[in-house]
Amino acid sequence: MLTEGGEFPQGVVFTHIPIDLAATKDQLNPLSCAIPTGLKLDKLFEELKETAALNVLIVSVPGAFTPTCTENHIPPYLNNLTKLKDHRIGAVIFISANDAFVLNAWGKLLIQEATLGNGEFPKVYFASDPNAEFSKNNDLSVDVTSRGMGIRTARYALIVDGNGRKVKYVGKEVEKVVNFSGLDAVLAKL
Repeated sequence: MLTEGGEFPQGVVFTHIPIDLAATKDQLNPLSCAIPTGLKLDKLFEELKETAALNVLIVSVPGAFTPTCTENHIPPYLNNLTKLKDHRIGAVIFISANDAFVLNAWGKLLIQEATLGNGEFPKVYFASDPNAEFSKNNDLSVDVTSRGMGIRTARYALIVDGNGRKVKYVGKEVEKVVNFSGLDAVLAKL
């Protein structure tokens, strides 16, 4: 189980299809995608050690294309990427138990609608936590089997110091709102 001050586990791999934030609208076609690849967090932490922006932000949602996730939770992050970079966030990983294809399409649509602005951005990934395994292993999943959706990632945010792999923040929602996992809560912890 992840706790603030604890160490982020070794060997975590999500799956994703890369999205280029600088792509044109035509290149961000949600119906066009490639084969998913592994996003090895150990490798990402190593890459970030070479930069001034060491922190990794993981933002989890119960499902892509769901109302709260699409309208209220993720857009503020995308609209404030430069602010996150200014706060030493080197990578933002949006995860869900959805497959990498769904997350790629959803990410492309959200990026098209975002006001990215100019400046330097952290690396941005829309990645699958396959079968919500990482989330289940860390008491960050929800069981929505009664609504036909099975075990999902919960709505939460994690800030991890990429240098020492220490968890700086765990903000898991306890209701159907965005309080502890939203942009404002994360910025307050940075």
